[in-house]
Amino acid sequence: MKTVHEYIKKNKLLTKGDNLILGVSGGADSVCLLYILNELKDEYDLKITAVHVNHMIRETAGRDEEFVEKLCKKLNADYLSFKIDCPAVAKRDGLSLEEAGRNERYRLFSKAGDEKYGVGNYKIVVAHHMDDLAETLIFNMARGTGIAGLSSVKCQKDNLIRPLLCLTRAQIEEYLGEKGISHVEDETNFSDDYARNKIRHKIIPTMNEITEKAVNHMASCAGQLGEIEDFLRIQTDSLWNEYVVSDNERILIKDGIKKEHPALIKRVIHRALTESAGRARDISGVQIEAILLLFDAQTGRKRDLIYNMEALREYEGVSIAKKSEENKSKKEEKLKNLSIEVKDIDFSQNIPTDLYTKWFDYDKIKYCPSVRFRQDGDYLTINKDNQKKLLSDYMTDEKIPLNERDEIVLLADGEHVLWVVGHRISNYYKVGSDTKKILIAKYNEPPIV
Repeated sequence: MKTVHEYIKKNKLLTKGDNLILGVSGGADSVCLLYILNELKDEYDLKITAVHVNHMIRETAGRDEEFVEKLCKKLNADYLSFKIDCPAVAKRDGLSLEEAGRNERYRLFSKAGDEKYGVGNYKIVVAHHMDDLAETLIFNMARGTGIAGLSSVKCQKDNLIRPLLCLTRAQIEEYLGEKGISHVEDETNFSDDYARNKIRHKIIPTMNEITEKAVNHMASCAGQLGEIEDFLRIQTDSLWNEYVVSDNERILIKDGIKKEHPALIKRVIHRALTESAGRARDISGVQIEAILLLFDAQTGRKRDLIYNMEALREYEGVSIAKKSEENKSKKEEKLKNLSIEVKDIDFSQNIPTDLYTKWFDYDKIKYCPSVRFRQDGDYLTINKDNQKKLLSDYMTDEKIPLNERDEIVLLADGEHVLWVVGHRISNYYKVGSDTKKILIAKYNEPPIV
């Protein structure tokens, strides 16, 4: 078909010698694509492997698999098939059948490509067309997606190409009818049990009644939104590099970002949430607004977020981190790094001055010294008069970041803190001329300070 040939050339979807993994379900769209690519096989010196995935959902799935195999033999095309228990996968991963099926298809397409042509040496080709694009736009709009979701169906993304995005469903069916090409029908396409089918059967026809070529116009709109999304992504990357600090524990968005445009601030927050969660699904405007409010809140304020994450207002900005048992375990391990022993004092030795070895007057210790993290009521003495100061106030004055305060190891005598490891000791326990026994404390590796 000339329209598709020109679309492929215009968008440079194919190059000479391409290896293609082509998803073929047996339906009109994928059969049309298989025939068109077969027409272009010699012109582009293509190697085409058709891949069929049997999702084991319908009783007629075996019929579809058999049809695709016979079609590939007729066209002398390489053919691979896979069976996957999609209902079991959906149950295991907590997904809908549609989502599980889509995830498994692309996983198997990549598996086939890696094994057939080698990693990075092939393109995955799918038969999405203009109606699919319009349905996705409406579906994502109903879910409250942003610009990325409204322009998510592109003709090329990484090694995935969609050569039929220039055609409507009606044009595909017309092509097959003119050529006398048969295909199979997935009977679930006629049911309104699926959200996409409701859009296909009810909303799209109504929109076509309101305005001629509504699908074409929506495709054009998605294309324009895609260009806007590309521009915003570049701007977001720039702000991310300027205002975001991240490590394995947390992502900190600095206060300076508040002077930027709200649209870009929200995109940076969305990216931070996505990277912290490891997924983008269900991260909504509600989560983003909760974090925005923290920028104007007092230091120390927190918000619980989706996927066991929490946001914390710090001195420098707002941090996002996952609350995990693994982090708790790592934190507890730090306590084992502090060792203590008691000795008679030897004044011929110099009292150590480094951050991680300290001497204390053992006879002044009232209780059994404990190695722990901070608790309410903790205090230390800060001068020669042994003036008391709450540990929380000391940490505030020293501008110790909030996310680090609960992870600083302490050596304590009841509520009286002997040593804030990595910072200072309490004046009361300092070694003096009348000291007889000393408690020697060593921290074996630098803590977070």
